[in-house]
Amino acid sequence: MTIGGLGSDETLPPAVLALENAIVEFTGCIRDALPDICSVGFTLGESYVPFDPDPGDSCSATEAQCSQAWIRITDVQPAPGGLEGFSGQNCALSLIAGLEVGVLRCMEVPKKGRAPTETDVLVYGMQSLADMNAILCAALSCEVWEGINVGQWQPQGPLGGQYGGVWAFTVEL
Repeated sequence: MTIGGLGSDETLPPAVLALENAIVEFTGCIRDALPDICSVGFTLGESYVPFDPDPGDSCSATEAQCSQAWIRITDVQPAPGGLEGFSGQNCALSLIAGLEVGVLRCMEVPKKGRAPTETDVLVYGMQSLADMNAILCAALSCEVWEGINVGQWQPQGPLGGQYGGVWAFTVEL
């Protein structure tokens, strides 16, 4: 298989292909766990980057701007023993990857600098806890990894009309 659309003729090593395929399947597991989020994306790099939904995604204008979930690769390394038998043909036989799985949802920002009501804050907090649980259950039940270690859930917001959080996972394939 070649890297399509990137102008490269190099064939991907099996470990990278396995990671690529696992991420695609894992993204589907997260999408299924958060059915009311219209966009679930994948990214690499230092931080999550907001994205526009694909054409055909059934998102309202408000949802498209601020309710999203994502999977981000934070780091990749050879698994212990992953270079055993290295003969120059494969860069790594087995990989470990750090993943961030996050969700941000819209929240109403009261007009004229008013604070949200106690009930609104409670509802947003309860939704965030439900998202936390849904992502955790999806990650643990999605059978794409050789192993998965669960890190911490870090709540985010409310800030700028959004709230949510991110899970950290370490996966082996």
